[in-house]
Amino acid sequence: MDQIILSLSIIFVLASNRGDHSEKISECNTKEVIAINQVVISGEITNSKSREARFYTRDTSITTKVDLSGKFNLTFPLKSAGYITFHHGNETTAMYCNPDDTVHITIDIKQFDETITYTGSEESNFLAWKYLYQEGASAPDVYNSTSKELSASFDNLFSHMIAELERINMNNTKFYDSEINQMNKTKEYYLKRHEQVQNLPKVGEAAIDFTYPDKDGNLISLSDFKGNYVYVDIWATWCGPCKYEIPFLIQLEKDYHDANIIFMSVSTDIESKRQVWIDMINEKNMSGVQLISTDGWKSQICKDYAINGIPRFMLFDTYGNVISVDAARPSSEEIREIFDEFVFEEDMRKK
Repeated sequence: MDQIILSLSIIFVLASNRGDHSEKISECNTKEVIAINQVVISGEITNSKSREARFYTRDTSITTKVDLSGKFNLTFPLKSAGYITFHHGNETTAMYCNPDDTVHITIDIKQFDETITYTGSEESNFLAWKYLYQEGASAPDVYNSTSKELSASFDNLFSHMIAELERINMNNTKFYDSEINQMNKTKEYYLKRHEQVQNLPKVGEAAIDFTYPDKDGNLISLSDFKGNYVYVDIWATWCGPCKYEIPFLIQLEKDYHDANIIFMSVSTDIESKRQVWIDMINEKNMSGVQLISTDGWKSQICKDYAINGIPRFMLFDTYGNVISVDAARPSSEEIREIFDEFVFEEDMRKK
């Protein structure tokens, strides 16, 4: 795609009335259309893997050609300061531009994040530094920390970022406020996540029951299957990793068909996608107990079991108690080892 250069002109309309014998302007009506400010971004890419560079703003995407020497140059309108995503080949990184910025990027694709530098954008240089800093820092432990320890971990992590913002004189700017706001939201999210995790039923404790309809509208509950082990798959038709597990799940159910194990799948597809869900069940010959929550991420099962990513597999014992709320996936050998133990224990009871 050819380089896109968009420009707007400032239009002045001047209307004036003069008296018959006077040089004095008696009336002057001026109408001005303010131009949208332009951002100019040029770059030099070493070891370039693509002939295109792409930039995503909040509203649109702009693509420009990268020549054989790895250079590019483009201009585009920007109404207000904000984050921009720079994409080249399989790599992406975050930038931040103000209206009227002129920015030059230098980068070596072989060491993308380690070599990217910006001339004319301290904000973008900060974002590049922040990525490497966070990559090398120890992530706060949501699962094994107290809320006080977790809060202190985030404060420590963010203190270095705030110091760097102050070092490059970003105080009292829109960018500074945005970064601080992001830090606060991140900390708030993980503290809430920590609270959810702490409230999860522990191993050996009673499961939180749930009830959802099958494709025929019959309401089915987890508690309906006490006396059986229950392996639950939380998934959605739009989820790539979920669909990857389906053939393994189907084979797993076939291999343990005679075992005392119920295979239950709960879709997080919304009501409007019900037919898509039914079609996929039929297309892939999915068996077991197939249920749909119809409320997506707002469903009660996601809240009760702190599910913020899928697929999620859970395992419950014959008494309806928790074995694991984050069980091994069907594609793993680990889940087969667990099921083999169930089969062995059942055989021993029969003897």
